[in-house]
Amino acid sequence: MTLSQPPSEVDILRHENSLLRTLIESTREPAIFVTDPDQDFRFVLVNEAVCRHFGVPREQVLQWSPADIDPTARGGYLHELQAYLERHTTKTFESEHHLPDGRRVPVEVIVNHFDYNGKNLVVGYFRDISERKLEEQHRRDLQAKQQRIEIEQQYTEVFNSLIDDFYLLDITSDRRLRFADINRVAAQRFGLPAEQIVGRFLDTMIPADKVQSCHEQKLKCVMTRRPYHYEEHIVINGVAIVFDTTIVPIINDKGEVYRIAGLSRDITDRKRQEEEKLLREQEFRALVEHSRDVVIRYDTKGRRTYVNSAFLKASRVASIDEVLNKTPLEWSIIKHNNVNLYNKIQEVVKTRQSNELDLIWSDEGIEYCYECHLIPEFNPHDQVASVLCIGRDYSRRWHAELALQKREEEFRTLVENSPDIICRHELDGRRIYINPKAIKMSGDLAKVIMNSSPLEYPGGEEGQIYQSKIQEVINSGTNVEFELNWNSCKGSCCSLINLVPERSNDGRIISVLAIGRDITLLKRFRQDLEESRTQLRELVAHRERTREAERKHIAREVHDELGQQLTALNMEIQSMRVRYDKCSPPLQTQLNRIHAQLHHTISYARNLVSRLRPSALDMGFIAALEWLVDDFRQRNPKCECRLTLNCADVCLSEDAATAVFRIVQESLTNIIKHAHATQVHILLHELGTHLLLGIRDNGRGFDTKRQGKESFGLVGIKERAIMLGGELTLFSAPGKGTYIELHMPISAHNMPVIAQG
Repeated sequence: MTLSQPPSEVDILRHENSLLRTLIESTREPAIFVTDPDQDFRFVLVNEAVCRHFGVPREQVLQWSPADIDPTARGGYLHELQAYLERHTTKTFESEHHLPDGRRVPVEVIVNHFDYNGKNLVVGYFRDISERKLEEQHRRDLQAKQQRIEIEQQYTEVFNSLIDDFYLLDITSDRRLRFADINRVAAQRFGLPAEQIVGRFLDTMIPADKVQSCHEQKLKCVMTRRPYHYEEHIVINGVAIVFDTTIVPIINDKGEVYRIAGLSRDITDRKRQEEEKLLREQEFRALVEHSRDVVIRYDTKGRRTYVNSAFLKASRVASIDEVLNKTPLEWSIIKHNNVNLYNKIQEVVKTRQSNELDLIWSDEGIEYCYECHLIPEFNPHDQVASVLCIGRDYSRRWHAELALQKREEEFRTLVENSPDIICRHELDGRRIYINPKAIKMSGDLAKVIMNSSPLEYPGGEEGQIYQSKIQEVINSGTNVEFELNWNSCKGSCCSLINLVPERSNDGRIISVLAIGRDITLLKRFRQDLEESRTQLRELVAHRERTREAERKHIAREVHDELGQQLTALNMEIQSMRVRYDKCSPPLQTQLNRIHAQLHHTISYARNLVSRLRPSALDMGFIAALEWLVDDFRQRNPKCECRLTLNCADVCLSEDAATAVFRIVQESLTNIIKHAHATQVHILLHELGTHLLLGIRDNGRGFDTKRQGKESFGLVGIKERAIMLGGELTLFSAPGKGTYIELHMPISAHNMPVIAQG
């Protein structure tokens, strides 16, 4: 009996490989395979599950490579996969097998790198995941359905609360658009309830000339299967509207676009605002280009990206290229200010806030001053994109301010040493400055006066007048002058106040300057003078009354005594003429001569009585004027004299009537002596409570400004007018005649009064 030898390691390995091969080939699940990269990845080992999966014998499968059943495995994919496995050992992925019967089966593949006796192989297995894919698809469908339900609910809520136009349009088989739904806002725009619009075609709801363009715009999303955004101009119910419209395609389970959703926002107002903004932009650019101000735009690094013509003119450069894309540090006319300007630009970029600075420099002996404003400009992302610099030349203003400051110092020196009271008022009347003269005159009251208004000091009626005058200056913008009584440290004072408005550079009134001159002594002298004048007028009036009384008395004595005596002599002479009629002729001749002389004496006496006191005055004022006119005509037959009476009668007192009579008498006497007139017109007119007397002649006239001091006749006329409380006006010019006009009140007793002042 021969004992069997124990198996060698080689035999054991062969046996294990045989068992492993048998195990792999007979395994029904999963499908296991081995490919050889050296044989172009041909299958070298497959199990029964692989053959059953492909439905072909093993011999046929062993002729294939993965590229024969999986299109994605063609090209260099398998070599890339081998390189990946050498680095990572294993890889899991999903793919799709194309079976010989034409079916396509989704599979999950796991491959590993396998080193067998120094030979690199790829071993792996795959599993049919069709059912899993169906389950996943089913779950996705359920999720999609649930999402659609939720979206539908959200859509309903949004749909009903949208302020924009929202609608759903079904695409019919003939590619017409029919309303499937529409929200309340869109329905109101069409002027119909939503229920009446649903089911109608879109082309029946818009103007015919807009139908084709509207359909083309809305159907673009059908071709692209993507949302489409555009602006459309539509006229609805006669109103032109601009819509910002977004069209979204709705795809069904078959992948077909069967409906589109439209969201339109009325942007008519926004478009108008954009157009206005564009117009303002154009106006702004035109303004900037023609502005006298320097306008520069800097980027965030301080380089110039835009300059206007004013900058080029101020810079005196030949070409804009000399200044663009350069910082103030690289090129600048502002000399030592360039560093400051550059730092300010960077500060604006950093702080995102506006800034300003003054630039002052000299060039060729001329000093320039610019007020610069640096304004940040932001991009749509709210980031500082640039800095706009606007510079205004205030060189003239600066020099003017220096000159004004100098004048202000000179003015203050003048004010501080002025003998007049000077103070400055705010617009509410409060005093904000008083000069030393005012402080000196006010004494202890200076502390009260400062920061007080006229209502507070001097207060009372004077303070109210003072405050009202300040307001008058503010309202009218002109000077106002008035007198003010107030109490100084020396007692009561009277000042002549001149209020002057003070203005700012733009012409606004910012304060009121009060200049007061002490006129207390002048006022006292004036009062004394007026009292003296009043006393003199009273004396003159008394003299005139006395003279008139003497005239009246003399006229009465002459009329009563002398007249009677002369009348008696006349009667005696006539008696003697009758008695001695037949006597000697010489005696008769002598009696006739005596009678003639006596008759002349009687006429002279009568004329004397008329001159002293016209008897017509006893018959009334109107009769006296008529007598005076007749007397003037008799003495001046070559001068036409007319009397016009626009009143039936005027009842004046004896003194008033006499005074008016003497005014007319003196005027006619002056006409005879000086005017050499050919026409005289006297007018008497009653105006309610006043009497108007006018005397006009066409004589030589005279210059009223050169009226001589010897013109006592006119002085007497004026004094009588004052005695009557009237107003006398004299109009005359060389070669244009003279006109005297008297306005006098008709008082209750018609007594002449002495005018005060």
